[in-house]
Amino acid sequence: MQRCPTCDEENGDRARFCSNCGAALTGMAAPAGEERKVVSVLFVDLVGFTARSDHADPEDVRATLRVYHDLLKREIERFGGTVEKFIGDAVMAVFGAPVAHEDDAERAVRAALRILGAIDELNETRPELDLAVRGAVNTGEALVALGARPEAGEGFVTGDVVNVASRLQGAAPVGGVVVGELTHRPTRDVIDYEELPPISVKGKDEPIPLWRAVAARSRFGVDIEPGASTPLIGRAGELSLLQGSFERVVRDRTPQLVTLSGEPGVGKSRLTREFRTFIDDLPDLVSWRQGRCLPYGEGITFWALAEIVKSHAGILENDGPDEAAAKLAVAVGIVEDEREREWIRARLGSLIGIGDDDDVAERDESFAAWRTFLEAIAANGPFVFVIEDLHWADPSMLAFVEHLADWANGVPLFVLCTARPELYEREPSWGGGKRNHTAVSLAPLSAEETAQLIAVLLDQTVLPAETQRALLDRAGGNPLYAEEFIRMLIDRGVLARRGASWELTAGEGDIPVPENVHALIAARLDTLSTERKALLQDAAILGKVFWAGALVEMGSLDPDAVRDGLHELARKELLRPARRSSIEGESEYAFWHMLIRDAAYGQIPRAQRAAGHRAAAAWIERMAGERVAENAEVLAHHYEQAIELAGAAGDDTRELQRLAVRFLLIANERASRLDVEKAAELNRRALALTTPGEPERLHVLLSDARDSIFEWVSQNPEFSCERALEEARAQGDLLAEGEILSIWGQADWVAGETAAQDEHIRQSLAILQELPPGPQLSRALSRSVAASGLTGRSARTLELAEEAIPIVREFGTDVDLAFLLQFRGQARVDVGETSEGIADLREGLRLALGSAPVGYVCGAYVNVADNVWFDQGPAQAEELYEAAIELGDRRGAIGAANWVRMETMWPAFDVGRWDESLETGDSVIEVERERPGQVTVFAQIYQSLVRVARGALDLTDAIEETFVPRAREIGDGQVIVPAFRLAAMNRMLHGDLAGGVAYVRELGELMRERPGYHAWLLEDSARVCLAAGAADLLRELTERA
Repeated sequence: MQRCPTCDEENGDRARFCSNCGAALTGMAAPAGEERKVVSVLFVDLVGFTARSDHADPEDVRATLRVYHDLLKREIERFGGTVEKFIGDAVMAVFGAPVAHEDDAERAVRAALRILGAIDELNETRPELDLAVRGAVNTGEALVALGARPEAGEGFVTGDVVNVASRLQGAAPVGGVVVGELTHRPTRDVIDYEELPPISVKGKDEPIPLWRAVAARSRFGVDIEPGASTPLIGRAGELSLLQGSFERVVRDRTPQLVTLSGEPGVGKSRLTREFRTFIDDLPDLVSWRQGRCLPYGEGITFWALAEIVKSHAGILENDGPDEAAAKLAVAVGIVEDEREREWIRARLGSLIGIGDDDDVAERDESFAAWRTFLEAIAANGPFVFVIEDLHWADPSMLAFVEHLADWANGVPLFVLCTARPELYEREPSWGGGKRNHTAVSLAPLSAEETAQLIAVLLDQTVLPAETQRALLDRAGGNPLYAEEFIRMLIDRGVLARRGASWELTAGEGDIPVPENVHALIAARLDTLSTERKALLQDAAILGKVFWAGALVEMGSLDPDAVRDGLHELARKELLRPARRSSIEGESEYAFWHMLIRDAAYGQIPRAQRAAGHRAAAAWIERMAGERVAENAEVLAHHYEQAIELAGAAGDDTRELQRLAVRFLLIANERASRLDVEKAAELNRRALALTTPGEPERLHVLLSDARDSIFEWVSQNPEFSCERALEEARAQGDLLAEGEILSIWGQADWVAGETAAQDEHIRQSLAILQELPPGPQLSRALSRSVAASGLTGRSARTLELAEEAIPIVREFGTDVDLAFLLQFRGQARVDVGETSEGIADLREGLRLALGSAPVGYVCGAYVNVADNVWFDQGPAQAEELYEAAIELGDRRGAIGAANWVRMETMWPAFDVGRWDESLETGDSVIEVERERPGQVTVFAQIYQSLVRVARGALDLTDAIEETFVPRAREIGDGQVIVPAFRLAAMNRMLHGDLAGGVAYVRELGELMRERPGYHAWLLEDSARVCLAAGAADLLRELTERA
């Protein structure tokens, strides 16, 4: 026997056409393999029959069971079910396998209710049988053996759904049918139910909800007709809103953010396409760029933005790095300020995967660069920036969109985002408080609008009342539901063209009416031949967008067969071809709807999915070539999926884990230049795939240690460094051990643990200096020079700098050298080599401007400005401070700009601009209100200096219990000097001159070997000494300065 793929009717082996629907059967491949499906399982059991059979003749038992079995088989098959097995007096039937219908759950419940009625009728005609039954229907996912023959006794459905259905049947009342939750939910509008108390079932942690099916409600048949295209229906107001918002953007040159939200299938993409038609019809040129967020669970971080940038630059997926870089450079030429082009090019290069690995930037700086590029596009003409499927976006992508809306200014930029309601479940405050944000929520179509849509789809203005009512009820105002429903009926051949009209080829009662879109799409997919469905499932593994070449390689298929298959699937409106492929020479397709992709993917068994993900990764890696870093996160996703699926099947996943870790680390390197939080998350995923002793684990832990000190992402850098160090020592990797100790030293400085910093750097150098020199030693030496410089020990800093410079110049980066020159320059100034020191500082600034992240650049500006203040006067120094603040703000480095503002507080205090110093402190502290760091402590100290100088008497507790102890602990002159000056002045203000002198004396001792701070500590110390008559102490301090 062969089954028709259209209607599931059994036909003879030699039949060429289906005897039920007329579909062609020739040339069909026999179904084989397994598939995951959502099925409804029906169990029916005779009540009390076993006890009665104990005393009955075996032939009588068999005769009774034959009547009973025949009756059940007839009623089950009448409703499209398949009898899986007879087990004595119990019967198991399946609805939804091997071919799914959109209303399988309803069919199963109707069959069960009909069996109850048929048993009653049988008892009336043959009262001697006196049969009583009870039944249950349960719906859930099962593994279906597609080639099994249940009529020959072969089982074909496996899964927990079967076991639970059997248990529910045991809880049903005699003469009744009960259903589980997943059966009740899609059928409650067509079946009357009575809720029963939940039952406890062995193996289930929670009681199972239960309903008793009472009776089926009436249903109506349908009569439909297809249409090739439809006008926009029911969205005139929303389209007008988009048009008006865009016209306002152009008129006022004011950016606007619009979020278009609604449930799947409600018409977001359709409205966006109509809006694009409006844009295309305008007489003036408007740029339109569109990107999508990928649905890999928290998504690929900035994929949508990278798509837009590559599209604007004309970069193809298979362009080499040099060609891609050249195209990007041309695109960046649109930026008016030539000074900014290289900076923007570097940040965009990191975004699209062609940047320098050493080119690391804070997220805020990257945001500013990307925004500046988009503003430049808009400055040359109206620009529509579209992001689809924003609900899949990572928090970082959402943050960029909000940044763009908040900071873009003075250009006609229209940002349009589409999203499902899940976006607002994740981000309840999305768009809130923004005057330039408009939220457009697409509600379901009204009954009148849905009727109009159906009429257009059918090319038939008037439908039979019953048919239209059924369609309206089931569509629920969702255009996708209505469209997919009608297309499926045509695909199944339930409607056939007869001349100028359409006619039903089946009885009205056999016309399926879908309950929800998932069931509808699954039913459509089951109309496909085995080959076409396999092609669609391979495509689903790749994602919403895919390429024909990938399917050829994944399935070892003939390219012509793939081309023909994709063409057929596109004609069925399951797929749509791209007008221009992102990979040269490859035909690109996308699923018509993401829901179609999800349904196809959900049907694939785990082992097949795992193999598919691995094959997809192999193809992506081969096509990416030298630009594999750009696709590393996608590759990691495929291998992680393969690990999860293969592991669940009990297969060895070690090789898959190695591959996943490799690409997670590559993705981490890229993310660390764009989004440190994302980089840390990638590290966590990689770490979960490694075990102690594996070389890959050490690489992951080393990467995690680096990330942990950058903006305190991990919140516990000590833990990250400690476990990385333990692994390095366990593996005997001295190079890694030395590098980790150096990183730990930097983490110590961030935490204010100066003694620990010095010890970790000492240990790092003790190891690395015994090994051949390399980048690790270069970074450790730069860190050593910085650590010494920050303490103010100028002579020692100069010694270390001279030892380090040859190695840093040979093995380090420009960032390492800029860092070193800054601290050598400051030390030279401290020992009196002012001109030489300022020259070093300016050279360090020059190098930083060319290669360093903006945070380093701002720090370099501050170091130059601090010294120019004393050497050349406040005017020139203030220009440098302002330049640093402007750079930090412009490039999105909020933290760096905030640090510079804090640094301007002491010059403002020195020249008597005390109110300005207080106001600056307030703004600095507010920026770091949620995550206060060292800059907050500095600002509080400088504000307290102003208040004490003005006579405030209420600061003693804060000064002596917080500021001074913390300064002693940190040991950094930058903190010690202002804290002790403040403490001494406060004691003097309270009349405790001896206490004030004690603080001055301790400060002098702490700074004895730090000449760079000698002049600075005198400012308030001299007042205290003069008031106390401590002339000898003042003389000693003055002679040092």
